[in-house]
Order: sequence, then C-alpha cells, then structure tokens
Amino acid sequence: MATRTIFLIIYPGQPNQRAHFGVWVPYKEDGVEGTVIHVVGAPMAGFSLEFKRRYRPTETHRLTQLVAIGSVDVQYLHDFEGDMGSDTTPRGGIELVAAQVQPPRASVNFLEPVNDTTNRRCQEWTMDYVRQLVARRYLDEAAVAIVQSKRDAPNVGIALRPAAARGQQQAQ
Repeated sequence: MATRTIFLIIYPGQPNQRAHFGVWVPYKEDGVEGTVIHVVGAPMAGFSLEFKRRYRPTETHRLTQLVAIGSVDVQYLHDFEGDMGSDTTPRGGIELVAAQVQPPRASVNFLEPVNDTTNRRCQEWTMDYVRQLVARRYLDEAAVAIVQSKRDAPNVGIALRPAAARGQQQAQ
C-alpha cells in the first residue's frame, strides 16, 4: 500500500489575528505542488469549502507553515492534472470527506471567543475535517493532537470589542 504524507498548512495572522488553517495534499511524496483543502469566508458571512489546485506553498507571498499530520493511502488521493486554480468540486476520497463536513455558518456573535459549536472558523472546520479523516481511518489518531496543538486560543482574533469590554480590560 503506497502512502503519501499530508500536511496542516498554516498561514499565520498578524498579532491578535487568528491563523488560517487548511490541509495541503502534495501530488507526490516530497512534492512541491498539491491541493489545499480549506474553507474561505468571514465569521459574519459564513464560510464555504474550496480546493486550491496546483498550489505551491513555497511560491506564495504569504508566510506559510507546513506540519505533517500523517500518511494517507494514495487510493484516497486525487492528483489534479488541470491548470492552477480553485474550485468546489471534490475529487478523491479525502476531498469527498471534506465535502461532508459542514463549513462554518455566519456567527450569531462573531465578537465572542471562538468555540466548536456556535462561533466556528477555519481552524474549527479543519479540526472537524481531520477528526472525520481519523474516523474513516484515512489518518492515525495522532493527527487530531497535532492539529489541536497548533490552534489559536479562543479569544485570539477578536479584533472588535464593545466599549464596555475594552473598559473592563483596561481596569484589570
């Protein structure tokens, strides 16, 4: 059984901004090109699933960090052969799993700390996605702990705060 290592891809944010998470699947072991599986959007509008094809992390203008999360049997992977771009059509087993994980909806109160139920963003979606890959035995359980260890604290990225909350912080 041939396998390929897949990665958590992290785009660190500015100070006091949450990092963006996704999963990067290279087209070859130790390859430089692959597909990013992630959700895009905003907490106040909701998110949608996107596949960035023929993506090269080393050629982006954004700082990225790749963290190996495990090896997947190549039968569940799709090596895209078209042009670079983005789409929403899942191809291959692990992309079909991604399509079954509900992207975060618009948050009722996006100024509240992030949680796994009512105020979800890309990091929470990525955790759910990796949990599903583990549940289907595409990845080992260690993948969940790896991704969890890279998450931001729930209150990171809450850029706007009501005036009363700012006053309470200053008083402390």
